[in-house]
Amino acid sequence: MNPIDLSSYDDRVSAAVSGSLNGLLRFDRAMVTSLDALDPDDAAQPVIVMLRAYLYLLGGVRPPVEVVAALRDIDQGAITALESAHLDAIRQLLRGDFGAAGATLLAISRQFPADELALAAGHQVDFLTGATETLLARLSASPLLNEGATESYPYLLAMLAFALGENNRFAEAHAAGRRALELAPDDNPWAVHACAHALFETRDHGGVADLLSATRSRWNAESCLLRTHLSWHHALNSMAGSDHDALVGLTGEVTGVLGAECSAMQFCDAVSLLWRLRLAGRAGPDDFTAVADKAPEIRVASNSAFVDLHVLLAIIGADRHELAEQLANEIGAEATDIAAHLIGTRRTAVGVAESFRYYCQSNPEQAVRRLISVLPAVVGVGGSMVQRDLALELLVTCDYGRSADLTMPAGIDKRPLVTNLRL
Repeated sequence: MNPIDLSSYDDRVSAAVSGSLNGLLRFDRAMVTSLDALDPDDAAQPVIVMLRAYLYLLGGVRPPVEVVAALRDIDQGAITALESAHLDAIRQLLRGDFGAAGATLLAISRQFPADELALAAGHQVDFLTGATETLLARLSASPLLNEGATESYPYLLAMLAFALGENNRFAEAHAAGRRALELAPDDNPWAVHACAHALFETRDHGGVADLLSATRSRWNAESCLLRTHLSWHHALNSMAGSDHDALVGLTGEVTGVLGAECSAMQFCDAVSLLWRLRLAGRAGPDDFTAVADKAPEIRVASNSAFVDLHVLLAIIGADRHELAEQLANEIGAEATDIAAHLIGTRRTAVGVAESFRYYCQSNPEQAVRRLISVLPAVVGVGGSMVQRDLALELLVTCDYGRSADLTMPAGIDKRPLVTNLRL
């Protein structure tokens, strides 16, 4: 799979690009290791520098300073039109201008319809911005989503399945995810993920458990970058099904990554699960010690409101409220080198975090009042519907403290919430 014209690069660089893109579509660590194997001269090639930058930015964090410096050194006039367009998108992501980056990637898909990188990168940008309609439109419009159009079709179909689910088309999502798994049963964890979402949204908890148990050997390897996230889904499903024994083991899997080098997204999964357990009365401040200790490290690298929110929630969960307030002020501050899009979504994240702080301080009325004030904007913080449901879990938990002048959001009873089940 070489969506980028690699004719000007040698075989080593071409192989690394193909390996990295294949890994990106399969959520496999090969997307990183394929690039790490290059010697310094090959690693300095523009296409490699850009891929490396994407892998950080699409995970919600800034690339290391040496990667940013290498990006600045790229002569945009000396690379292909497709590479130049991707460089524009990367620079927009660096500034936190996710809306512009998403639009740039959409334009790339229209001008270069065979470019799978633009689809994969755009898919993740839409996730990080909660752009659910674009998430679906981006893939639906691509000729690559015709079966047989590309060897990567099963992995792109898995992305389409997830997009269908995020647009409340759950039956279609499950069918597409199942087809993607039929075509690529062994290395398609995003298809498993899409099916799990569709089943969970329709409260088919037995179906989720059967799916994740049956496919576990395919996504539980160290090389699978969705390993922790699928365990997180399994844990939420265990909460919904009141399976206490399974929940204990899965919680250990999700939080166990904190003892080593973990990604920002793994960190977010751990924080999110711990908060659901706390709202259900099964966790307290001490259980947040590991995530709170890890939070400052994650914050330094964060380039996403989604990640920033979970940094604050980790610290608030440990009842370190002074530190949380200090970081909230930093996260919500104006910055000349950050786009308005990221500043705005970060302020929404701060508002959500403040509502959780009020909950910890035994002030449910103020928790509800603060959360309702920002709730319409929460979608822009990013994440899936199930991930954003954490805010609704807090509303349901604090409903006893709601004043008569505050109306609960319509449709909250239709969401597959789990913490109010009280294991």
